[in-house]
Amino acid sequence: MAKDYYKILGVSRNASQDEIKRRYRELVMKYHPDLHKDDPSASKKMAEINEAYEVLSNPEKRAQYDRFGSVGPQPGAGAGYTGGYGGFDFNDFFSEGPFDFEDILRDFGFGGFGRSRRTTRETIREERAGEDIEYPLTISLKEAILGTTRNIRLTRKETCPTCHGSGVKPGSGYITCPTCGGTGVVRRVQHSIFGEFIVQTTCPTCHGSGKIPKEKCPTCGGTGVVTATKTVEVKIPGGVETGMRVRIRGEGNAGPHGGPRGDLYILIRVEKDPNFEQVGNKLYYTAHITFPQAVLGTTIQVPLIEGGYERLKIPAGTQNNTEFVIRGRGARRVGERRRGDLIVRIQIDVPVHPTIEELALIKRLGEIYSAKNG
Repeated sequence: MAKDYYKILGVSRNASQDEIKRRYRELVMKYHPDLHKDDPSASKKMAEINEAYEVLSNPEKRAQYDRFGSVGPQPGAGAGYTGGYGGFDFNDFFSEGPFDFEDILRDFGFGGFGRSRRTTRETIREERAGEDIEYPLTISLKEAILGTTRNIRLTRKETCPTCHGSGVKPGSGYITCPTCGGTGVVRRVQHSIFGEFIVQTTCPTCHGSGKIPKEKCPTCGGTGVVTATKTVEVKIPGGVETGMRVRIRGEGNAGPHGGPRGDLYILIRVEKDPNFEQVGNKLYYTAHITFPQAVLGTTIQVPLIEGGYERLKIPAGTQNNTEFVIRGRGARRVGERRRGDLIVRIQIDVPVHPTIEELALIKRLGEIYSAKNG
């Protein structure tokens, strides 16, 4: 039975030459034996793919196959993969000149390396950017809920005051970088089973600027940065919790050779509060009352996280662990303006060391209960 070359390549019978070529590339990346050395079937599959491509990529052979269902014996057909490519030159992958290898992987469905394609200038700028800084900061529960502003002191890299970040000795000037010839990038050829491809990277000598100092700045040694201690004002938004990071843009280390600053990340740790417990956007407060207050009812003062008090009426007959809600006086989540509720949990206290008078009254109350329930 004649082989269905269109089915082998997974293309329709009216597929264009470009579609056939692209599909062949995909199959080579998927079944090439060098990529699947542990799969004995890969070699046979590759030979079948090569056979189909050799016919369908040739207009004359394709026309003959479409008309008669075959084109005569194919060299090496059924003999397994032997390292050849069935008349297809793998350099066709690269015949259009230098390329970004990530683009090739993206074309084949690998999605690149998890980043979008950038221009050389954007890449150089990113590589020259200063490092980020992480700074641990402990704040109170009140500050976490309401937000706060803190001044922190940290040691970081600052732009050199002598050369203003250029790395050049004042009055010295520049010369063309001998490594990249002034282009700011270096290229090298890498070889693989798929042929040759060109890798372009930022020049390690001039860091992408295309020029180097005639003489390095004596203060910073040519790096353009020095170490200094600075005070930075940071704003912590309301709603943060332990483990969160607050990003302060452009307050990290200065970049070498005039590169942009990195960012400052504030690592939040919230202290436990002696009066309140936070659960989500709610705050819990335990109010202690006496047995007579629970029986007769009372009014108590409930402290608020922002300061001050809220009057709360406790009705007569309130039971232990009863909860009352004060709306809008609780916690909040980052990005939310509205606060949650303050939950007041009632705790009825039992005297630990009652006086003689108290013991007499409690004893009398016990007798009344016994008679009432007897």
